[in-house]
Order: sequence, then C-alpha cells, then structure tokens
Amino acid sequence: MTARIGLAACLLGLLACSAGPPRPAREVDCSVEDDYDLKVISTMDGTTNYWFGFGDPTPGAVTTATLQPIPEGRCGNTQAEVLTAHGHHDWGAGFGEYETTMGVTNQMGYVDATGYEGIAFWARTTGYGTSSGFLLAINDAQSADPMVCTVPTASDVAGGDYTYNEGGMIVPTGGALPAPNDCGNAFQRPVLGRREWYLYTLPFEEFLQTANPNRQPTGFDRSRLYSFAITMPKGAEIELWIDDLGLYRRRAPEEAAPAQADP
Repeated sequence: MTARIGLAACLLGLLACSAGPPRPAREVDCSVEDDYDLKVISTMDGTTNYWFGFGDPTPGAVTTATLQPIPEGRCGNTQAEVLTAHGHHDWGAGFGEYETTMGVTNQMGYVDATGYEGIAFWARTTGYGTSSGFLLAINDAQSADPMVCTVPTASDVAGGDYTYNEGGMIVPTGGALPAPNDCGNAFQRPVLGRREWYLYTLPFEEFLQTANPNRQPTGFDRSRLYSFAITMPKGAEIELWIDDLGLYRRRAPEEAAPAQADP
C-alpha cells in the first residue's frame, strides 16, 4: 500500500508542476537515437492494432486506442498509437497491449531484455497538467503470465471478490491483500508527457512494484519481458501519441552524442 501511494503521489507531483502557458513546438531532433542501441518491440505501424483500452464505469467516459497517421511525420515514421481517455472520475483509465508476447514472434513467448538498460519510446501529449501525465507499467512472467502466476479476471470482479484499483489492476475487495502468487503487481514508473515528440529512456531500476505479498524481492526479470500497460489518473483529459516502444542501451562513449535528460 505504501509503495502504491508513493507511486500515485509521485505522479500527482509531476502533474502539479506541469501546467503552464503554451510553448512553441520544437523541431524533432532525430539524432538523439544515435546515442543508443534501440530494440523496437511495438512499432505502431501496419494495419493491426495490438492495443486496447479499459476504464472506470463513469457514464459517458471515453477510452480509445487507435493507429493514426502522424500529420507531420516523425524521423521517417508516419504512424503512431493514439491513446485517448477523458471523462473518468472513479479511478481513471488504462491501456494494455498483446503484441509483446504474440505479435513479435507470432507465438507465445517472452522478449529477452538481458543486456538492455531499460524502456525506450517516442511520445507526445496534447495537453497540460492532468492531461499530460501517465503511469507506464511493464510486466515480466511472474507479474502477468497466467502460466506462471494466478490471474484474477473480470468474472472475479463481477462476483464481487475483486475490484479495480486506481491503477486499473484487479485487486481483492475490502482491502484484502493479494496472494503471493497473484498476477497484477506490475512494475510502474510515472511519466510526464511533453507537447513535442521526445525520446524517453527509462532505466529498469526506476520501475517499482507495490509493497504487497505478490511483490518480487529480486526485481524485474529482464529475461522474460511479458507486456506493457499505460494508466491515466481520474479526471485526466489526455491524448497520448506513442511510437517505437521497446528497449535501449547506451552506446560506447566514443560513439554517442550527449544524452538528453528525461523528465
């Protein structure tokens, strides 16, 4: 519970500092990719959309995940995933994907992130404040694979034994703690979006789990990356454009230009 509150407080802190007057759009600096070896897992191109949305039951709330053309293009890319959420006033909204374990290899399996430093992706948002911040979650086999851990389902929610928390995870009702082998305790990291395209590089060490019985004392298993998820807080009016989601590692100093700082 303490870790979950800490994650939420961190996100709210980022949002509180993010409001301000409009800023002119900057030209995308595509050369920042030269500092890294990038392994793209989700390219957000083609005709198949591997992302889906979910949200609290606020009447009239909207949650959509669509592939859309990038009007001005970005570093040679012409399409991105657009995640939109607004009107949610209970716990918020979220988005998940199933490309990592199925679309990449066309069969069930894991992405081996051994030797990589963390998660990389290009993104931009169209708003400020609560319309620019989100939580990025990553799962390994132990936190999400139904062949490894126990997955509470929507039927458990319908039966009243489980409910959705503010992060969009299915958790026991009445404040009960999940069992040690329950799925659902993703590794999460708050992200503050920018209005211009930006390459995010987020180290694995910055992704944290909640301090529940299903927390993994050894941390994230880089050899078995299973899936990604994104959640938005309640009250958010957000449109997030995201592209080329995957892994990064820095190149040797003599090969790399100075790296940009992540918010």
